[in-house]
Amino acid sequence: MLQLLMGLYAFRLDGERPGPLWSLPLQQFVYRQLMYLVVIQSVFTAVSGSRLRWQRMERYGSLQAPPHVSLDSEPR
Repeated sequence: MLQLLMGLYAFRLDGERPGPLWSLPLQQFVYRQLMYLVVIQSVFTAVSGSRLRWQRMERYGSLQAPPHVSLDSEPR
Protein backbone atom coordinates (compact mmCIF):
# COMPACT_ATOMS: atom_id res chain seq x y z
CA MET A 1 0.00 0.00 0.00
CA LEU A 2 2.89 2.32 0.81
CA GLN A 3 4.43 1.75 -2.62
CA LEU A 4 1.12 2.52 -4.28
CA LEU A 5 0.82 5.76 -2.33
CA MET A 6 4.39 6.72 -3.21
CA GLY A 7 3.64 5.93 -6.85
CA LEU A 8 0.56 8.15 -6.76
CA TYR A 9 2.62 10.94 -5.21
CA ALA A 10 5.36 10.57 -7.85
CA PHE A 11 2.81 10.65 -10.67
CA ARG A 12 1.23 13.74 -9.14
CA LEU A 13 4.61 15.50 -8.92
CA ASP A 14 5.23 14.76 -12.61
CA GLY A 15 1.73 15.82 -13.64
CA GLU A 16 0.95 12.37 -15.02
CA ARG A 17 -2.32 10.47 -14.89
CA PRO A 18 -2.22 7.63 -12.33
CA GLY A 19 -3.86 5.15 -14.74
CA PRO A 20 -0.78 2.91 -15.28
CA LEU A 21 -0.46 2.34 -11.52
CA TRP A 22 -3.11 -0.39 -11.65
CA SER A 23 -0.40 -2.79 -12.83
CA LEU A 24 2.03 -1.95 -10.01
CA PRO A 25 1.04 -4.83 -7.67
CA LEU A 26 1.20 -7.35 -10.53
CA GLN A 27 4.61 -6.09 -11.65
CA GLN A 28 5.99 -6.25 -8.15
CA PHE A 29 4.69 -9.76 -7.55
CA VAL A 30 6.04 -11.15 -10.84
CA TYR A 31 9.35 -9.28 -10.55
CA ARG A 32 9.86 -10.36 -6.95
CA GLN A 33 9.24 -14.03 -7.78
CA LEU A 34 11.63 -13.82 -10.72
CA MET A 35 14.33 -12.28 -8.53
CA TYR A 36 13.84 -15.02 -5.92
CA LEU A 37 14.36 -17.62 -8.64
CA VAL A 38 17.56 -15.91 -9.83
CA VAL A 39 18.95 -15.59 -6.30
CA ILE A 40 18.18 -19.21 -5.40
CA GLN A 41 19.77 -20.45 -8.63
CA SER A 42 22.84 -18.28 -8.00
CA VAL A 43 23.22 -19.54 -4.42
CA PHE A 44 22.98 -23.19 -5.48
CA THR A 45 25.47 -22.59 -8.27
CA ALA A 46 27.90 -20.87 -5.90
CA VAL A 47 27.58 -23.58 -3.25
CA SER A 48 28.10 -26.37 -5.77
CA GLY A 49 31.10 -24.60 -7.27
CA SER A 50 29.89 -24.96 -10.82
CA ARG A 51 29.41 -22.27 -13.43
CA LEU A 52 26.26 -21.51 -15.35
CA ARG A 53 26.55 -21.69 -19.10
CA TRP A 54 25.39 -18.81 -21.27
CA GLN A 55 22.99 -21.08 -23.17
CA ARG A 56 24.00 -19.64 -26.53
CA MET A 57 22.00 -20.24 -29.66
CA GLU A 58 23.57 -22.25 -32.44
CA ARG A 59 24.58 -20.21 -35.45
CA TYR A 60 24.27 -21.74 -38.89
CA GLY A 61 25.42 -18.85 -41.12
CA SER A 62 22.60 -19.50 -43.59
CA LEU A 63 21.25 -15.93 -43.80
CA GLN A 64 21.87 -14.29 -47.16
CA ALA A 65 21.84 -10.53 -47.78
CA PRO A 66 19.51 -9.29 -50.52
CA PRO A 67 21.35 -8.75 -53.85
CA HIS A 68 20.80 -4.96 -53.82
CA VAL A 69 22.59 -4.51 -50.48
CA SER A 70 26.33 -4.01 -50.64
CA LEU A 71 28.23 -4.71 -47.43
CA ASP A 72 31.37 -2.97 -48.70
CA SER A 73 29.90 0.48 -49.35
CA GLU A 74 29.62 3.18 -46.70
CA PRO A 75 26.20 4.51 -45.71
CA ARG A 76 25.24 7.80 -47.33
